[in-house]
Amino acid sequence: MTIERLRPEDARSVSDLIGSALRLSCKGDYPERVLEALAGKHTPQYILERANCTHFYVAREDGAVVGCGAVAPHPGRENACALTTVFVRPDCQGRGIGRRILSVLERDEFALSSNRIVLRASITGLAFYRKLGYRFAGGNETPDDDGLYGLEKLLPGGYPLLGLIADRHSYRGAYRPEPVPREHLRAILEAGLAAPSGCNKQTVSLIAVDEPELLQKLRAVIDPPVGETAPAVICVLSRHINAYRDRCFAVQDYAAAIENMLLAIVSLGYQSCWYEGHITDADRIGEKMARILGVPEDFELVCFLPVGIAESKPVPPKKKPFEERAWFNGYGRR
Repeated sequence: MTIERLRPEDARSVSDLIGSALRLSCKGDYPERVLEALAGKHTPQYILERANCTHFYVAREDGAVVGCGAVAPHPGRENACALTTVFVRPDCQGRGIGRRILSVLERDEFALSSNRIVLRASITGLAFYRKLGYRFAGGNETPDDDGLYGLEKLLPGGYPLLGLIADRHSYRGAYRPEPVPREHLRAILEAGLAAPSGCNKQTVSLIAVDEPELLQKLRAVIDPPVGETAPAVICVLSRHINAYRDRCFAVQDYAAAIENMLLAIVSLGYQSCWYEGHITDADRIGEKMARILGVPEDFELVCFLPVGIAESKPVPPKKKPFEERAWFNGYGRR
């Protein structure tokens, strides 16, 4: 399946797809007269008009249009973009097509220049968007007069830090094959390099790998395999440099850099996992990876982070209650 910008000759197929999705998928959620009016509105000419003022995408499978979606700057909200016209052909639903369309829309240039995405979700699509991280705008869970819910998703510039920290969990599942754009990889690396460093010795260096052949070479030495489906990885390098006297804070330096990158990864819509012990055990996998990457001998490859769009949702680990691990004014005090 491919997802690309709409061509004029696609307008009829998109119009027919939207009509069938409204009549079949939304049946039972809205009155028939409402659905017919909406279907009648989405004529080929209307689709072309929408494509002139949005970035309108279509999903193709074996040459046939199986889904669509559009994104545009929000006319009434600064630094926001809006999603519209997201539909999947009824006989193709349940196969992840909608999720992949949304992934493309969220990485469109309009989204990358915004700090939030807004949309109006139907009753039919509400659970789908909620599952993908969209929240009720302003906490309002009541539909509007058209029976639609106002939803939003905060993007890197607008994601509250505390919420981001709470939402980040280690992900050890499979990744989708979509490549990670270089500008995203650079942003993640910059977040790592911005971490604090003991006495500013800057003991951490980083290598992002996204070339398929090089990724394959790295995977060949990681046994047992982990993160093998990720379209990109970040390798963390550390040097033992004393900060003062005989004190070295290299471990603290790279730990801070890794946490910064993990938060940046999640903020951009990807997932990852901190793999350190797996490659620094007695079998010294990290040394094999370092040789493949041409790393000088005075560096140690201490960690690698797979980066990509998750195939499934991370499972939060069970945490002890706050009261068992944190107190005020003394150990164990409530």
